[in-house]
Amino acid sequence: MGDKSQFPLLIRQGSAEVRIYSTPVNVGGVRYEQFTVSYYLGDRRVRKKFSDLGEAKREAQTTAIRLSNGQVAVSRLSDEDAYLLTSAKERLAPMGLSLTEAVKELLDARAKLPDGVTLLEAVTDYARRHPTNAPRKLVAEVVAELVADRVGAGRSEEHVRDITKRLDPFARAFACPIASVTPPLVREYLTNLRGEKKQALSGRSRDNARRMVVSLFNFARQQRYIARELADEIAEIPAPKLEVVVNGIFAPDDMAKLLASAVGSDQVLLALGAFAGLRTAELHRLDWKDVRLSERAVVVGADKAKTASRRVIPISDNLAEWLTKLAQPAGQISRYSHEHALSWGLMKVARGAGVRWHRNALRHSFCSYRLSLTKNSSQVAFEAGNSPVIIHRHYAALVTESEAKAWFSISPQTTANIARIPTVVGNTLGYPRRRSRRGSKLRSARILSNNPKRRAIASTATNPA
Repeated sequence: MGDKSQFPLLIRQGSAEVRIYSTPVNVGGVRYEQFTVSYYLGDRRVRKKFSDLGEAKREAQTTAIRLSNGQVAVSRLSDEDAYLLTSAKERLAPMGLSLTEAVKELLDARAKLPDGVTLLEAVTDYARRHPTNAPRKLVAEVVAELVADRVGAGRSEEHVRDITKRLDPFARAFACPIASVTPPLVREYLTNLRGEKKQALSGRSRDNARRMVVSLFNFARQQRYIARELADEIAEIPAPKLEVVVNGIFAPDDMAKLLASAVGSDQVLLALGAFAGLRTAELHRLDWKDVRLSERAVVVGADKAKTASRRVIPISDNLAEWLTKLAQPAGQISRYSHEHALSWGLMKVARGAGVRWHRNALRHSFCSYRLSLTKNSSQVAFEAGNSPVIIHRHYAALVTESEAKAWFSISPQTTANIARIPTVVGNTLGYPRRRSRRGSKLRSARILSNNPKRRAIASTATNPA
């Protein structure tokens, strides 16, 4: 028990004063020590009771300091609130944040979150998307790595060109770390895609771009550049609505005219496109050693196929007749320097035969007639190097079975009576030469100006008496 003569104890801090009084109480005839901390808060007297003198002194000292510093509001807190306040300050100290700054940051963050989403949920989601140990790779860097990976894997040149063509614009649009790209931004990019002439792209073109972007993000996930969740969300971007496209095909009679008008390797290329369904690029790369007449098969190797996947196409009876005529033991079948020249060359044959040319019509015709004949989408898909879904979607019910039989009956014998129309020989690249109308008029003017007799005849013709 403390000496009553020493009370009240005066605790002074600056101009602030706090007193401690000895205020014992009797309960059932038993005396209990009690100490009262007393101070003035404005005009109001505040009292707090303690059973321990040491605890009362600590409270008085703390209160005096707060009053001296002007922290009057703190003095109004309950013991529990004061403890929570002190604890919060201690937790924030390592971060260098004051309680006011922490509260402001919390409120600003919560204001941007949807209802029902906590700040912890948002931070956890961010941490999943942006792993702290993942390298911050730019989109352009990941595109370059993907291209190098596909080249190293032996993918075809056409496939690599397709990656570059579709992903280079994406890298230019997103000059930032790939982990910072969000699904809404990708969706907006795909929606606003435009062609080289700023025209809106078809659904098919936008879907091709979407699938390439999905491949890019899957590659980035495999390299641990992004979280799995981001790659999955990019993959879930819905495909655009695809337009119904009616593919242009040749009628059997038109195909017969084309083959009758072609000579040499052009005839072989037309036959392979029409009766084996090879793509233009595959026709250009094909070698005679890939045409195995004895096995009745055309082997399109992985290095020649667009999809870098080897496939074997059966040689029909009529195709065998066309190939036998000009078969060679080895050597490239196409005489053109590149695939675009090959397309021009075959267009020139069609023009000479009086047949309207359709882009990719040889392959479209093969798929249509072959599906009508076999009734098997999977088989035609394998032979054409495509998917059964695409085959059924684009080629089902375009032609009748009788037309299909007529198509695969076109042979050298059936076209023997069709008169061949000679075609104009093009330049070395296979492009047709076109004479300028303006040049022809200038040449005619020079001839007339240099020949007085012809000038007189022309004057009579234009100005008759």
